[in-house]
Amino acid sequence: MFDLETWRTQAGERLIQFARNPRQDIQIGGTSTVLAYLTLRALEPFIEAFQVEPVAAVLTLAEVTRGPGADQIVRRATQMRYQAPGLIEREIRNSRDLRVAVEQLLLTLDVIHVARQRLNSSRDEWLRLTLLRELQSFDGAEFGQLRRLLHDPGWQSRYDTIRSLRTRNGHYTAADLVLLHDGLSDSASHVRAAAARMLGQFAETPPGPLVKALTRVALYDCDLETRYAAARTLGALRDRIASPQLIDHLAECLGDDDSFVRSAAALVLSQLGELAGTSVIVDRLVDLMADADPYAREAAARALGRIGQIAATATVMSVLTRAMEDPDPNVHEAAVDALTRLRKLRATLPLPPAKHPTGPLAV
Repeated sequence: MFDLETWRTQAGERLIQFARNPRQDIQIGGTSTVLAYLTLRALEPFIEAFQVEPVAAVLTLAEVTRGPGADQIVRRATQMRYQAPGLIEREIRNSRDLRVAVEQLLLTLDVIHVARQRLNSSRDEWLRLTLLRELQSFDGAEFGQLRRLLHDPGWQSRYDTIRSLRTRNGHYTAADLVLLHDGLSDSASHVRAAAARMLGQFAETPPGPLVKALTRVALYDCDLETRYAAARTLGALRDRIASPQLIDHLAECLGDDDSFVRSAAALVLSQLGELAGTSVIVDRLVDLMADADPYAREAAARALGRIGQIAATATVMSVLTRAMEDPDPNVHEAAVDALTRLRKLRATLPLPPAKHPTGPLAV
């Protein structure tokens, strides 16, 4: 049944592509402004739900906003199904009532927060400034809450606060851990990366929710630097956090539909090293060596070279040897490095016991 949580989740899912190329996704969406694009993505789940369960859709809308603007959305819901981009853009320009409803939608569904969270710092600043410029074309009394939200870049102070934890020398209080947990979900990538790095200095075993949040950042964060920071921290904490559940989850992620997630999972496994060495992991990394994405192939090769003895098999060596002919130079380099590591490891392994003949030798 369509409810507020479902709506919020579905709106967030529609912003995944936005993180990859915001300007392009706005054009593909058929809109010309960031405000109209974000409104479109916020309304799409409601428009779809209205066709199959209109009562639940309207009741959920009423939890977010009521009044003439909400009534306008309901009246236009069927029409929006077929011509949403142009209609939404036109109605935002012409209807003050709709603008009131749109502001409540964007705030209640966390659309701005989710969009900014998935952008790196430069794109986040572009989004913030672009939205502010667009809002200037409306009366100064409109979009007050949205303007206040956008006028507070704020990430620098949060970044400095997290960085100040260096003075703790890894001995964090409960309040410090809450700060780090919040930092891992911050809208600014610099703050998320700083929180990940500071967590790597923790002298004790981090609580489960922190490990879960850190793993989420390492696998799904849109910013490459932030994913690397989280992956390195998982590696630094590996002796304290490695568990069958974590390894199983990473194994599943190696087969994710998103190539970003596949390569990120391989990166985390390479940081965990021998603690991630299971036959299932090796088999899936071997499969990943044939991936269409060169980043995934590179990450798989590096992981195979770092998970230890269980990967030092003839099958793995053969796959890596073939990868040395990969047209991507980074995959070639990763395969050479992995082969070098595994050959050194094989050279240190004890030889199998010699088999003595049980009968006379034939001359």
